[in-house]
Amino acid sequence: MKPLIYFFGTLPNGFSSYPQDHTKAFFEEFIKRSRNELQIVVHRSDNLLHYGYVRQLGHNNFFGICICIDRIYNDVGNIFKICDDIFADIIRKGDILNITSNHTFAWATKSFIDESVAIAEYSKKIVDALQVSSATTQELPPPDYSISINDCLDISLEAPRGNIIDASKRYPNLYIVKKNAEIERVTSFISQLNAKEGKILELQKEVQAQKEQASEARKEALKAKAKQRNMLWVGILSVAVAILGAILYFKVINPSEVTHYQTGEFIYYGPLKNGQPHGVGVAIYPDDDYAGRKYYIGNFDEGERQDAEAILFYQDGDYFYGSMSGDDWDRGIWYHNSNASHFEGTFLDNKPYNGTWYTHEKFYDVKNGENVNE
Repeated sequence: MKPLIYFFGTLPNGFSSYPQDHTKAFFEEFIKRSRNELQIVVHRSDNLLHYGYVRQLGHNNFFGICICIDRIYNDVGNIFKICDDIFADIIRKGDILNITSNHTFAWATKSFIDESVAIAEYSKKIVDALQVSSATTQELPPPDYSISINDCLDISLEAPRGNIIDASKRYPNLYIVKKNAEIERVTSFISQLNAKEGKILELQKEVQAQKEQASEARKEALKAKAKQRNMLWVGILSVAVAILGAILYFKVINPSEVTHYQTGEFIYYGPLKNGQPHGVGVAIYPDDDYAGRKYYIGNFDEGERQDAEAILFYQDGDYFYGSMSGDDWDRGIWYHNSNASHFEGTFLDNKPYNGTWYTHEKFYDVKNGENVNE
């Protein structure tokens, strides 16, 4: 028989299971009798065994996976490993569960039905990993009606495998406890969140530096020659700094939930969809980035940079503000830090194409309210 996979837990709207059928009562009982941070509850119902992986997320908060099969699975330790891996995948993707800013687990969905596609993918991974066959399982003996359906036994995963199999045959309810409930991958996620605090401080310093740069640029612009003076870039820079500050505060510095994701090209902070950056977030590039980029602040569309008001800072102090599609600039302003000039217009291959270059030169000094260089 191909295993049936169920997901269950205490979601924000109360206990829920998926798919929803008559087995819901079993899962509620699994949670009620759970006395450890992590355990597997084996329950026999007629000719079926239910292996319920139950993980406590917090006070009266549980997450569970149930594997229903008509045979005895020989290696319960492998069930723990498979379900631990699925739990880590769920945390990484953030579609059902995630880690909050204070490093606790929280539900990211109000209903398993809303995540039916993701659950189907997780269920397939579980079935494939179990590899149910005559080599990994054995026949379930006929029910012994002389044993009460309420009989149960607590046993450690460290017990001999044969003892666990024999107990699965005899007891209608078997509670298998794993002493170490930590998952290395999840622990790594939490460590990354701790490192996030240091990265936030760096970003705050960058914001302050950009504000100071904007202030100095504004002073120079006010002094530019009348025919060359164009205040648009100053306004755009102010908007850019304001957008940057707002994004960093609401999406990175003070979010209700933070997602850290290593794409390979950059480190990303922000929301995810289907395991890809999606929504307003921050991309931080490595120091040896081939294009000299420092960080991007703006919208992502399932991994692609798509924003009409994106901000892309470079390591030499240059920045681009405008519309982007992927890595390509469409229209906007490119500010040159080296000579305090900027280009406004359209771009082709990330180079000025149609538009105007503006320079910013000293006009005159003011002392005690008087122009002293006229």
